[in-house]
Amino acid sequence: MSIPERLMRTVCRVGSRVVYGSAEEADWIYEKIQHPSSYLLVARNLLNWKLRRPQVHGVVALMVEAAFDCNLKCSYCHRTKIPAHLQERPRLIDWETFCMVVDQAPASVETVQLCGMGEPTLHPRLCDMIEHIALRGRRPSIFTNGTLLRGELLERLAKTPLAVLNVSVEPDAQTCREFRGIELDTIRRNIRQFLAVKRPTTDVKVRMVAHPGNAELVARAAEEWRSEVQGVKIGNVFNMKEGHHTNFTCMEPWGSNLFVFTDGKISPCAMDMFKDLVIGDIHEQSFDEIIHSRAYFDILEKFSRGEPPSLCASCSEVRLEGVPSLLPRSSNRPKQ
Repeated sequence: MSIPERLMRTVCRVGSRVVYGSAEEADWIYEKIQHPSSYLLVARNLLNWKLRRPQVHGVVALMVEAAFDCNLKCSYCHRTKIPAHLQERPRLIDWETFCMVVDQAPASVETVQLCGMGEPTLHPRLCDMIEHIALRGRRPSIFTNGTLLRGELLERLAKTPLAVLNVSVEPDAQTCREFRGIELDTIRRNIRQFLAVKRPTTDVKVRMVAHPGNAELVARAAEEWRSEVQGVKIGNVFNMKEGHHTNFTCMEPWGSNLFVFTDGKISPCAMDMFKDLVIGDIHEQSFDEIIHSRAYFDILEKFSRGEPPSLCASCSEVRLEGVPSLLPRSSNRPKQ
């Protein structure tokens, strides 16, 4: 590990402790941002969040929904709960929209993640997307369930300049069958095959979503995976029914990220499954116009006043013993 990387990772650990109360989020942070200027931008945005100022100074990452479709129906996935009339956006992002997003991304954007409410490996141009992101000087990463990571797709993906492959897994075979309807051995085999042929510059990480049905198994599974992959992430499942109190001020709108739906509409929250927080459309506005739009300001102001939209008021992390929180430690403190 080089001295600059060691220094930036130290900054991430310190920042994670300050914001979240532990260093558990440091790897998540470093995956998105690695330039000193990005840390300064994020710090300015978080200061605004802390002081309840309805303003962001820019973004450092874009989360692009490559597919609004999935080959699995995980029992705890929020996508399965979206009403039919709200599932009208395109199944796949079209190439023109994708290129528009990446080509017009602000200079401050370091990372473009292919993720969201669908499975990105369903997109036939996934490898082209990764190449295009890298060609524009951004760091590409994807989040996948790993089931389709085989054959020609695996071989092609391994040759791309992918920075991080994040694979979502369950901690053991029983919970994998019970909650996802697939075999854990299949996912493990796909990951191992990818590890054998990937570029040295590509990291492979696994992510486990802890929920009441698997929480006691997560810690042991994480230790087993650490001997095979470059990182393990653990996070609690989010519940969209148990609401926070009215003084809750979520950090996400100030989080220096923007989420792009398959239709080109943009939200400051990756959990905005019902598109309640749309602040613009890349087909109609530039990113600079969207970031400084009245729509974005109005959302930030609502959160600053402790009056979030109804969806946000009902969004809460399911707290499980031994599982690190993804929420900032001051999120539930009463507004002064």
